[in-house]
Amino acid sequence: MAKQVDLIIVGGGPGGYVAAIRAAQLGAKVALLHNNDLGGTCLNRGCIPSKALIHCAAQIQNAKAARAVGLTFGEPEIDFDKIRAHARRTIDQMATGILGLLKSNKIASSGGRGRLTGPNQVTVEADGEVKGVLEAPHIIWATGSLPARPPIPCDNSDNVITSDDGVTLPGPPQELAIVGGGTLGCEFAYIYSQMGTQVHLLEMCDRIMPTEEPEISQILASELSKLGVRIYTSCKCSCISDCKGGKRVEYECAEDAEAIDVDMVMLAAGRCPNIDDMGLEEVGIETDKFGIVVDETLQTSVASVYAIGDCIRGIGLAHQASCEGTCAAEITLGVRDRRRDLAIPAAMYTHPEIASVGLREYEAEEAGRRVRVGTFHFSALGKAAATRSRIGFVKVIVDARSDRVIGASIIGDSAADLISLLAVAVQNRMSALDVAETCHAHPTLFEAVGEAALDTLDRAIHIPPK
Repeated sequence: MAKQVDLIIVGGGPGGYVAAIRAAQLGAKVALLHNNDLGGTCLNRGCIPSKALIHCAAQIQNAKAARAVGLTFGEPEIDFDKIRAHARRTIDQMATGILGLLKSNKIASSGGRGRLTGPNQVTVEADGEVKGVLEAPHIIWATGSLPARPPIPCDNSDNVITSDDGVTLPGPPQELAIVGGGTLGCEFAYIYSQMGTQVHLLEMCDRIMPTEEPEISQILASELSKLGVRIYTSCKCSCISDCKGGKRVEYECAEDAEAIDVDMVMLAAGRCPNIDDMGLEEVGIETDKFGIVVDETLQTSVASVYAIGDCIRGIGLAHQASCEGTCAAEITLGVRDRRRDLAIPAAMYTHPEIASVGLREYEAEEAGRRVRVGTFHFSALGKAAATRSRIGFVKVIVDARSDRVIGASIIGDSAADLISLLAVAVQNRMSALDVAETCHAHPTLFEAVGEAALDTLDRAIHIPPK
């Protein structure tokens, strides 16, 4: 006989477990199925372990850069076993914390895999066997995403990895080709360049980080090049084959066919929704090339089933999945009638960091909107000079008619933290004046946000008049 609960959540990543906790707070009896992957890709193979590795890479870089301010260390000695142990320890600590939260909220969690077997029914599978059946008035699907595999002919998959594998390598290869110059590719290019690997970064578009502002792409390319990363743009990878002791990557660049020989290839061409072989089609769940189709209430084509996070778009933003998890829990339990219209920030933990929210300048122009743009470079800040973090800028995009902040982009140290202030501005329809007249502590990098907002009003203090 099926076990009855108020809400079934399939997927234990940052969308699923947050939805479970919010539903429990509202008094629901919740069952969470996480397929022995509590925390999802973000915790186990993505955001958290990669940031642990980026932290280590940054320490190596900082040790070398300290010579410029009179602090001389010996050449950093890299113990990759300890680096891996740091990443593993971080994952374990966070997973233990999530498990404790589930227990304290009296959420029934299972390491089984969920399969949709009816509009209100999920069958729990483990080791190829049925372990039980759950039924509930509502189901939230939160199964996340998988690494996308571009259709590149490949003779042999040995030494061809994805970004999921990048955090668990036994050691840095001598030469690594990364296919994809977006967030994943650029982050791993930074990590492995600091571990002593010669990195080749291949991108199909005419610049790396092609969705960000062009000047941001230019600065990042310059900084990665200084670290020894070889960047190939307008470059299409056409074949991966075996060669003596490694892999040969053939590519077309400006109509010329070329090749590089490396030890390993990483495919970092984004993410795709994880929705195959889960019973969705059999029950009538509509999908498209982006993932599960949902409406403004996160409801699927089956009224009792809702979906959140990467499985409805496959783009890999954990914080967006968490916000949708909260909304979905509240919608299914009658506390909310539709999802919130959220300003979703994006952050890239390259060196320097990149972050954005709302519209970029080129997107506003393509949409035909009249805008005012304010820019302030970190090089004019005392804090940036004192900490040798002068590279980069803050750009604020303001609607010319309403004076409302509609977007922002940042490149520089702490960009991922700084963007939160501007996300608040976009989310709450604040004016440039609201941001500009907020008193920012000195000396901080946050001063650049206020000055960029002032610049949209032609009132910036620490740059000459235009």
